[in-house]
Amino acid sequence: MRKNSSPILTLVILVLTVNISFGQYHLVMTYGSNITAQKWKTRTEFPKEEISDDWDNDYYLSSLSYNNNLWTVISSKTSDYSLQSWRTRVDFPKDEITELWDAGYAITELTYGNDVWALVMSKGSSYSGQKWSTTTEFPKDKIKEYWDEGRSIIKLAYGQGKWAIVGSKTNKISLQKWRTSETFPIEEIEENLALGYSITQLEYLNDLWVLVLSKYTDNRSQELITSESFPKEEIRKYWDSQYYITNVGYQEIKQEEIVEPEPESITETTKAYSAPENSTDPRITGVWNGTSLGDTEEVEITFEDNNVIIIISGDDVMGGENFEIEDIPAGLNYELNTDVIPHQIDIIFTMFSVEFSRIKGIFEFSGKNEIMMLLSDDPEADRPKGFTSKPGTETFKLTKTSSK
Repeated sequence: MRKNSSPILTLVILVLTVNISFGQYHLVMTYGSNITAQKWKTRTEFPKEEISDDWDNDYYLSSLSYNNNLWTVISSKTSDYSLQSWRTRVDFPKDEITELWDAGYAITELTYGNDVWALVMSKGSSYSGQKWSTTTEFPKDKIKEYWDEGRSIIKLAYGQGKWAIVGSKTNKISLQKWRTSETFPIEEIEENLALGYSITQLEYLNDLWVLVLSKYTDNRSQELITSESFPKEEIRKYWDSQYYITNVGYQEIKQEEIVEPEPESITETTKAYSAPENSTDPRITGVWNGTSLGDTEEVEITFEDNNVIIIISGDDVMGGENFEIEDIPAGLNYELNTDVIPHQIDIIFTMFSVEFSRIKGIFEFSGKNEIMMLLSDDPEADRPKGFTSKPGTETFKLTKTSSK
């Protein structure tokens, strides 16, 4: 994605990213850890401001990964940490690790995504005497070496053609084992959970599932959530039972070839998208210019009277004729409902003329040629209730510059 793209374009790209990618999330929910409250967020850019806000509210980074073209950040209230610091670097952050070790921090997260290494180091953890190594082959020899030295494996990562391994001395782990598999290792997981092991790491790295299992000195119970989309509803249910996220894994299912279906393949259960009658308004048809209230880059939005919407930001054009997603013919439409207050707006994404996603929002006419519009950035989120900006939404102020 282009740097400094407008928020509305970011919303569009996020929806396209989430819906074009095919894969499965595998989340580990743990009961018996030192976590008492938790938050999660997914972002296209590294969420440095949100992390800072979490720290201000006594939430620490407890899991960080890059899945499905999104940063997934889990922040927790926990007694495990007292202070944290993070770094992102294009090259492996060996100097930053040494610097923070010298300041009394220990590595608690290490991952690679979106062309950067992301490092989290913390004070107050049970880790001491840490070591790290990088190798071009899976580091099974290093794992044995660290075990022989009395260290436990706390993190494996892969990026830039090399594996990274972090070992640490800790009084919380008494025994470990690891497995790698081309397929999801559900049998190994179930067998070892029954033997009293807990999942320390479960991630899909370099076309392999990497599973690290540990026997902890405290009593833990774990459950797995598997879902094609980020399972926010299931997470809430587990939170109610004091199970908290301790690991996020994701495997993308590669699509070898997408074949465009013939028109007759559209059946009664997969109907071509058609905008409802009276779902536009003469007051909104035309060209509008403006920005997000929190952004300075201009955006131009054209609402056509046939429910087509075209969004232009810089050199990027979304919607209109010849619009494609991954070389597949696509469309961008809008629907209005002005019978309710606040008025409602949906932005609809289609492929082969079939709807596959929509963003929900609200808007109001704040003047003859001005509108305020607030959109959710998650296709699965509920429609915003009012014009108060909240995490996961963007507010726009637009001025009409020409009529259609």
